Amino acid sequence: MGTGFHGWQYQPNVRTIQGELINAVGKLFKKEWVPVIGCSRTDAGVHAEQFFANFKVDKYIEPHKVLKALNGMLPYEIAVKDVKLVGLDFNARFSAKGKVYKYLIWNSRVRNPFLLDRAWFVPFKLDLERMEEAAKLLEGEHDFSAFAKNEENRNPIINLEYLQVNSGGELIEIKVKASHFLRYMVRRIVGTLVEVGKGSLKVEEIRRFLKGERVAPFTAKAHGLYLERVIYEGFGDNK
Repeated sequence: MGTGFHGWQYQPNVRTIQGELINAVGKLFKKEWVPVIGCSRTDAGVHAEQFFANFKVDKYIEPHKVLKALNGMLPYEIAVKDVKLVGLDFNARFSAKGKVYKYLIWNSRVRNPFLLDRAWFVPFKLDLERMEEAAKLLEGEHDFSAFAKNEENRNPIINLEYLQVNSGGELIEIKVKASHFLRYMVRRIVGTLVEVGKGSLKVEEIRRFLKGERVAPFTAKAHGLYLERVIYEGFGDNK
């Protein structure tokens, strides 16, 4: 769970996922500082159901013992699911071939306390057909600069393999898969789809965003976003 953390990336004097892992790995291997590389940067409040990280040390401890030790030291909000030995050329970030994110929206007039910090509460009725129509326009290869915070050295041309809007009654799940994502990109896509669903934004405006004629100013809440799956060659779920 990302609640209570200031995202992944280490920052002094605040709780971050990377910071907690660096501290635990350092204690286990009796090192003052062991760099831990993560597969993705996440913002404060964002969750991850699957997340990969790697580190290199010169002392060998059996993976199952590393797994047990780390879970014994990490805070309850973080769980290490598995530990594997990988090649020295493996990099959790740069070896990734794709990612799948999902976003949860609680679309009801009445809030759900059990989804506090886990889904975005939107009390306005959303038109799912219009949202799906807009989502289809975003699929494929486009320049997504209008949906992201400006980043240097990040290719804004992205092939969005799919963008699905699924409803289970009041709980709406938006799922998206691509080779890589720009910062805030998923949250701004979701925010834009919600504006379309509310009727505040015309579907046709999506084309203007993709052409760079407008910047999408709508950003969904961080706590509804989940990194669901990371894709690598040779292991993991590649679907």
